[in-house]
Amino acid sequence: MDVGEVIVDHVEGAWVLKLRGEHDLSTNPSLRDELERAFARGSTVIVDLSEVAFLDSTVLRGLVYGHDTAVNHDEHTIAVVAPKDGLARGLLDMTGLSKLLVVYESRGEALAALS
Repeated sequence: MDVGEVIVDHVEGAWVLKLRGEHDLSTNPSLRDELERAFARGSTVIVDLSEVAFLDSTVLRGLVYGHDTAVNHDEHTIAVVAPKDGLARGLLDMTGLSKLLVVYESRGEALAALS
């Protein structure tokens, strides 16, 4: 089991939350916890799912929380990095979240679009 971690970085004015490994209910801190902290420090957040080996509904709920926060607060923006051939993108597509969220192929693409 590849324990999940959330790596937080500040890049070009955006808070990047990179998830690595396996993420489920036991992952601490959760994506939602990190999103709350990131929104409190700045307004642009990118969730990078390109190195996720597994994710469950807790991550999906975190993404919906991030989307709802951005929709309800004009100063906030959120985007997701999930390459088309990756596990996370398949799950986002299957659940319909890829139609709700702003999804990019790479971190560079997301940063360019949000700057």
